[in-house]
Amino acid sequence: MQRRYRLKSNKAFVYLYRKGTCVRTPLLALYYSPGKYGLKVGFSVSKKVGKSVVRNKVKRRLRENFRLLIPSLRKGYTYLVVARPPIADSDFGTVKESLCEALRRADLFEVGQ
Repeated sequence: MQRRYRLKSNKAFVYLYRKGTCVRTPLLALYYSPGKYGLKVGFSVSKKVGKSVVRNKVKRRLRENFRLLIPSLRKGYTYLVVARPPIADSDFGTVKESLCEALRRADLFEVGQ
């Protein structure tokens, strides 16, 4: 994913946890809020998901799936994707389905998607 889409500051993560709207699926939780800097996204994978190798694999899968969905998403929102423990045993396609389901429930796809 390109650097311009990264959510980096701790303040932004804390803001989304507190003030953002949340949509949960069995594999992940999606926090989102209108943002003033265009589309930004952050990923959070806790130690509950697994050891570092597993957490990094989950983050790579989430980042790639989100990158593929960027052209079809509404601009002007800030997103935070939080992995839940069952995601460690899921494959790439299942993660994509779960992410799409969360975005669809939140009505964050552009019209016509």
